[in-house]
Amino acid sequence: MTDQKPFRILLVDDEPGIRKILRLFLELEGFSVFEAITANQAISVIKKEKPHLVILDVILCGQTGFDVCEWIKGNPETRDIIVFLFTALNQEHDYREGVRVGCNLYLTKPKNPKDIVEKVHEFLRLKSEESQVNSNTAKE
Repeated sequence: MTDQKPFRILLVDDEPGIRKILRLFLELEGFSVFEAITANQAISVIKKEKPHLVILDVILCGQTGFDVCEWIKGNPETRDIIVFLFTALNQEHDYREGVRVGCNLYLTKPKNPKDIVEKVHEFLRLKSEESQVNSNTAKE
C-alpha cells in the first residue's frame, strides 16, 4: 500500500446534476474532488487547492471557461494543471478557441461519465510518467 495522496480534481459547472454525477464517478476512482460554479470561484479554488486537473464548462456566470483556462495556462504557478474544457459548444471556432487558450482536451456534452474518468486517468498517468522522467533526468 502506498502513502500517495489522491489526485485533486476541480469540477467547474453551473449545472448541479453534471457536478454531482461526475463527482460520484471520480470519487469512486479515489480522486479528491472540489467544485465551483463560477469562474471566480474556480480561480479561488485553484489558488487554494492546487488541483492536478480541472474539468471546466465554457459557459459560466461572469468570465467564460475560455478565460479561466487562459488564466491557468498563462500563470507560471498553474500552467501545468491539466484542463479539460467540457461544453455544449461544438462549433469549429469554439474548438479552435479551446486550443488557443491551451486546453489539454476539448470534450462536448453530453459525454458518458465513464469516458471522462478514463480520460482523467490517461492524462494523469501521462503527467506522472513525465514528472518521473524529469526527476530521473535531474538526478543524472
